[in-house]
Amino acid sequence: MASALLAFIATLCLSCTCLGEIHNRRETVPDKQVCEYLWPGSHSRVVAPRDGNGGYVIRSALVDQLDGKYTVGHQYTVDLVGLVDQYEGFIIQARDRWNEGLILGSFIPLDTSKAQTIHCLGNDHGTVTHKSKDPVSVQSFIWQAPPTLEGSGEVNFVYSVMQSSLQYWVRLNASSPVLTYKDAQTDGVSPMDAPCPAAPSPSAVYRFTATSSSDCVQSSCDYFLGIRTNDNDPTYLDFMLEGSTLGWVGIGFTKTGTMEAADVLGCIVHLTSSVVSIVDDWNIAGGHYDVRDSIQNVCPHSASYSNGRIQCVFSRQIITNDTAQDVPMNGSYYLLYGRGDSPTDSSPPALTNHGAQLIPPISDGMVDPATIQGNRSENRGDEVHSVMVRVHGVVMTVAFSIFGVIGIFFAAWMKPVLVQNNWWFQIHRAMMISSLLLGVFGFMCIFVAHQHSPFRGHYGLVSLDNPCDIIHFTWGIAIMVLLVANPIIALFRCKPNAPRRWIYNLIHGVIVGRLFELLVLANSCLGFYLLGGGACAMFYIYLFFCIFTVVTNIIIGLAVSFASHGSEDLPALVRTIQLCGSVCRYGRGYAKLDLNEEDIRSLLGDTTDKKDMKLLTMAIRWVTFCFYAVISVTALLIVIVMVTQTIPSS
Repeated sequence: MASALLAFIATLCLSCTCLGEIHNRRETVPDKQVCEYLWPGSHSRVVAPRDGNGGYVIRSALVDQLDGKYTVGHQYTVDLVGLVDQYEGFIIQARDRWNEGLILGSFIPLDTSKAQTIHCLGNDHGTVTHKSKDPVSVQSFIWQAPPTLEGSGEVNFVYSVMQSSLQYWVRLNASSPVLTYKDAQTDGVSPMDAPCPAAPSPSAVYRFTATSSSDCVQSSCDYFLGIRTNDNDPTYLDFMLEGSTLGWVGIGFTKTGTMEAADVLGCIVHLTSSVVSIVDDWNIAGGHYDVRDSIQNVCPHSASYSNGRIQCVFSRQIITNDTAQDVPMNGSYYLLYGRGDSPTDSSPPALTNHGAQLIPPISDGMVDPATIQGNRSENRGDEVHSVMVRVHGVVMTVAFSIFGVIGIFFAAWMKPVLVQNNWWFQIHRAMMISSLLLGVFGFMCIFVAHQHSPFRGHYGLVSLDNPCDIIHFTWGIAIMVLLVANPIIALFRCKPNAPRRWIYNLIHGVIVGRLFELLVLANSCLGFYLLGGGACAMFYIYLFFCIFTVVTNIIIGLAVSFASHGSEDLPALVRTIQLCGSVCRYGRGYAKLDLNEEDIRSLLGDTTDKKDMKLLTMAIRWVTFCFYAVISVTALLIVIVMVTQTIPSS
């Protein structure tokens, strides 16, 4: 029971670690995430930021009346206001309106118990953030303009707000540059400050194309990408995106081989109007969610949606003036070929999560968008990787959470009711052998999956790109070691009535067996968290299974102990005390503690009728097992179905 309780505590601690709030983890987040991207790092793998501004706005005469034009050396009052709800956390920077990499002036918090300034990007007091987690509706600051003119002479307050651990908004703008560029379906977000080139002709030839399959043509491919150099202005690249989707198609450019720090261009269809928007997005370092660029460095030329297919044509400068959110297109990058089936009606439109069924293929190696040529089919076996990861999850769930946990349950609690022909042992052994064989197979699946990953050369043996991956892999190794070690230990067990048999029971059942169960519960919970990309439904269902397993073991342990005065469990406990006493006394106290079962019963005053006690404990064990088996297997089957439904079709 103690081991089961530890499993419960470890699972809760694991969940709290992976779902930690920004307040507790801000000091561990890289400076670039907080200072440059204003991103709450603890949410990078949990939930996406919310659309819009949530009713959180900056109020200042500098913004509302002076259009950001400040007077050097002057002070201005700045308020962060929650028009609808209170907020717990925030971060605000004053940046040059036309150069987001330049932080201007300094902040002076009016209430130093609730706000503080931090050093960011060479400016000691140019960033202000919360100091207290107490919810507030308004926070006020003084912004001190720089003593001399810097940059354009215009300031824009950029900020992020956290209402709660699951509700937050990233990189909001108090004001946006007003430009004269024609807004061709960019939904009001600020376009770039540059003239656009002429659109490519409908018959233009693209020097590089990528398709979802080698045997499809552009009009029939699930995904199509074309890249060419613009005929009229060679400083621009022309893009064509087309695909079968209910939501969006996109192309990402990344140095890491993942969504982290990726520059993303996409075309989104609106839910009700079928209007297609062309957007310029990005993913922060450490994050897996799109954030809208504050400057839309795209030149939309055409966009359409018909019969479930999006097609859009647009241009993008090879090198833009947005160095913080756009990558130069004359470098080497992995290409992410993405699409998603979730439509949107949000404003601005959002590139929603692609989901497990549409995990984007990635280019086989890094390419230079400015010079790349040829035709490619990027359906290179990523489906095998995706399927094998999910096979790993299903097999490990069956092997450990069903066979392993129930096998341990029979050994721990069902021996007295299945003594005849050692049925408890036969079931226990069959369950654990099945757990071992399936566990080895499932363990191999993840390595097979990684061999079909485009990042196998980048990551090594397995993908260890974040702390949760490392923990999951390390605990998985430990589980396999324990699973293999225990049957080997069983080969050297002594006879049931041997004087030292309790030592084997302690090692085999309590230490190795319960440690195996603890790690299975914690690691499987973490595995579903990783597989679902965060705290998803299957994670919560499995977390329920973990808690239910712990509670069931505690209940049956207490019930049996009360019913039988511990007659089945206390001998092993006393022997354990004997061992501890021997160690503490360097072997001198063992004989004094040499109690037998009759002595234990006498000390406890056990006068209960053995027949009645046996019937009662049998009923407790069988009822508990049946109830536990039905609830647990049902929950696990739901989890398995949820996993298998996300496997992409080949």
